[in-house]
Amino acid sequence: MTVAQPTTVMSGRYQRAFTIAVLFLVAGWHLGGAGGQLLHNRPAYGSFAFQGAMWLVMAVAIAAGSVQVLREAPGWRWAWAIALIALAASTAAAAASPASQMLAVEWAWGSAGWIGVLVLLRRRFSELAWFLAAEAVAILFVQVHDGLTRTDLAGFLALLAWSTGAQVAVAAGVRALDVAAGQAAAATRSEHAARERAATAEIIRTARHARWLTLQESAVPLVAELAAGTADPGDPQVRIRCAVQAARLRRLLAEGDEVPGSLVHELHASADVAERRGVAVDIETAGSLPPVPGPARRVITDAAIAILTVARSQTRITLATVAAGIAVSFVADTGAVVGLPAASEGVAIEHQQDGGMFWAEARWNSG
Repeated sequence: MTVAQPTTVMSGRYQRAFTIAVLFLVAGWHLGGAGGQLLHNRPAYGSFAFQGAMWLVMAVAIAAGSVQVLREAPGWRWAWAIALIALAASTAAAAASPASQMLAVEWAWGSAGWIGVLVLLRRRFSELAWFLAAEAVAILFVQVHDGLTRTDLAGFLALLAWSTGAQVAVAAGVRALDVAAGQAAAATRSEHAARERAATAEIIRTARHARWLTLQESAVPLVAELAAGTADPGDPQVRIRCAVQAARLRRLLAEGDEVPGSLVHELHASADVAERRGVAVDIETAGSLPPVPGPARRVITDAAIAILTVARSQTRITLATVAAGIAVSFVADTGAVVGLPAASEGVAIEHQQDGGMFWAEARWNSG
């Protein structure tokens, strides 16, 4: 599991919890608030059956909207279809209410607004604002049609401020909680990344220290032999041993450089010793090279060091991208077969001797 996955899951769980809270609020209002008002004012309606039918239409809209928002944020078609059904039912219920008591007995305005909050909660805030505005205009139009008085207008504005204000506040609060959940997830992700970087740095430091100790085990005895005079600097084999140790030391130093194309950089460092003794080393790349992990790079550079230390006058190294990896080819006038390292870390090595020329290829595959 990557770092992003648990933090994304945590943020998603918070958002789902907020959505469920809104769902319970909407369903509770429709059942207790609107349903209670509808039953309490039953004698005032010209047709209680019609009002009941509109209440059922809104209940179905809440159920459909709940299914959509629990699955995922509904698309604009689904969201607006449910919202417009609620708006139509609310307007029809208001129009069928007694003109002189419409605001007192009208139960559907609040339910329609809460349905809009439910289905438009994860969409742009402007969409919810347009829906609530359209609902207010529809109710106002019904009042104007019934005969609007100053008292009716004052009552309308009071209900608008109370009902719409509460709905906007809930929607804004959920969005603020979503932002807070996202920030908490981002902070957790950043903390995980920092811990991973620290752990990786410690692993790299430990591995480099182990390689340094390994290099000391082979280089220190050679230096001691040279100091004691038991190793002759003029002996070709001693000179090869010195070249190998020098190339490995340069490679170890190059591994600490954080640069693009680490393999090319380390090959150049390994070739420096051969160039110092007059060997012409040509390193070429073909195409954009993929990153190669450190263990695989060391196998490839070990092969390069083995070839470069016995090359007589020239060596050509070519790096090319192949399917799912990289191929490094070597051509050198060694005059004899070279002892190459064993294949490991996903690196396969092939070689061939043709007269005085030696050819080898180290191929690494990421799979």
